[in-house]
Amino acid sequence: MPSDPRTSAALAALQGPRDRFRSAVAATLEEVRVYLDTHRAVAEDRLAVVAAELGLVGARYIDVKRFASLVTTEPSVEQGTHEVLQRALAVLEDIAHASDDAFALTLEPGASLYERVSARLADLGRAMGAARVVDAARTGRYRPTDHDRWLKAFPFGLWSSAERAVAPPIVVEVDGADLRPAGLAEFLDGAVKIVLVVRGDSSPAPLVRLVSPRTFVAQAADESAIARLVAWDGPGIVGLLPDGTARFAHNPAAGPDLAARLTVLEVPALDGRKHAGPFSRAQQLEELEQLKALQTTAVATASASGGLAEAAEAADPADKLAAWLLQQADLSGV
Repeated sequence: MPSDPRTSAALAALQGPRDRFRSAVAATLEEVRVYLDTHRAVAEDRLAVVAAELGLVGARYIDVKRFASLVTTEPSVEQGTHEVLQRALAVLEDIAHASDDAFALTLEPGASLYERVSARLADLGRAMGAARVVDAARTGRYRPTDHDRWLKAFPFGLWSSAERAVAPPIVVEVDGADLRPAGLAEFLDGAVKIVLVVRGDSSPAPLVRLVSPRTFVAQAADESAIARLVAWDGPGIVGLLPDGTARFAHNPAAGPDLAARLTVLEVPALDGRKHAGPFSRAQQLEELEQLKALQTTAVATASASGGLAEAAEAADPADKLAAWLLQQADLSGV
C-alpha cells in the first residue's frame, strides 16, 4: 500500500491511463479465451467424427486422439500450442486482475530509480509479451528460447509504438537524495506517464533536463498538474517536490512554441549551506540556469511574436505586400 497520501492522490488522478491499459489487456485476454474455446470445440468435434468412423471396435484398439492428429491436415491447438497459450492466458489474467498497487512503487533509500521503474514496466509489459507469444504460437513461429522469457518480463525497449500508446502509468515514491530523473528519458515515449512523489530535500529543478517539445514535464507541490498530464495524449512526467524547489510546467498541448508551452511560476534561490539531492552545487545551479534560460527564451519569443503581430496589424496594405515580397525573395547571393 502507498505510504504517502500524495501517492494515493496521484493514482486516483491517473485512473484514465490506467483504465486504458487495463482495457487493452482485457481485450487481448478475451481474444485468447475465444480462440482457445473455439479450437477446443473444433478438436472435440473432430475426435467425435473420427471415433464414429472407427466404430466401437476400432476405438477400443486405437488411440483416437493420436489417430485424429495423424489423419487431419487442419491445424489444432492440441498439436503443441495449447500449453503455450494457456501460460500466456495466465499472464494476461494476472495483469488484468492486478490491483492499483501494481502501478505504484515505493523505493527504499539508495535504490536506483531507473532500475526500479524499468523493472516495473517490464513486469507490467508481460501483457504485451503474452500477446506476442500468442501471435507467434498461432502462426507457427513460436520458439521457446526466444519467446518464453517474454512471459516473465517484457522490457520497455521491445515495446512497439502501438504498445507504448497504451502504456501503464507509474507512480514512484523516492527520496530526494536518490532523485536522478534524467535516466527516465528512455521511457518517455508513446503515452507513458510517470509521477514522482519526492520525500525530503531534493535539487531545485531536477526535471528541467527532461524538457523536450513533445514531452509534458512539470514540477509541482500537489497533484493538480497531473490532470494536465492526463489530458496530454503523449508522454510526460510530473514531480511532486517539496518546498524550496522550482515550480514550472511544460505542456506541449498548449501550443507549438516554447512561449506557449512553458509556464514558470517560481525559480528559487539556491541555498549554498544545504546539500540537497545527489547533485553538486554546480549541477544544481545549472538546473536553475537552464530553467531561467528557457523562461527568457519563452518570454523573448512571446514578445517578438506580439510585436510582429502588432506591426503587421498597423501596417497599410502596401507595406504588408512589400514585407511579404521581401520574405519570399532569396537575397542570399546579394
